[in-house]
Amino acid sequence: MTDFTIDVHKAYWISDNDRLHWADKAKRTKHIRQLARFTAKQQKLVLPTPVIVIAEIGFRTGGRADPGNASLAVKACLDGLTDAGAWPDDDSRHVLGPDYRRGPKAPDKDRYRIHLKFISQHVPF
Repeated sequence: MTDFTIDVHKAYWISDNDRLHWADKAKRTKHIRQLARFTAKQQKLVLPTPVIVIAEIGFRTGGRADPGNASLAVKACLDGLTDAGAWPDDDSRHVLGPDYRRGPKAPDKDRYRIHLKFISQHVPF
């Protein structure tokens, strides 16, 4: 199993619950995508496909949260991995999921954590 983690500052976080202007949403999406791309390239991340993706979301507080609401941020992260060449594409032939789960609280109160776990599948679908 391979892991990948990025921390997103609260100013750039996007949630399914947000009602953002399209330009602000685009700016945040671009930031997360570029952060994931840069980090994946730095780590020389290459993932065998197909792969199951588990997305653990570390929130800033320990209160109630719905990890599935991070889907916009996680999608931007997956697109960044595609841009970095970690896999050929993030379509359903290569990526299964993601499955959203709550992770441990983010280590910094000003950031959210996206921690992706990749489980390689030996039989292509």
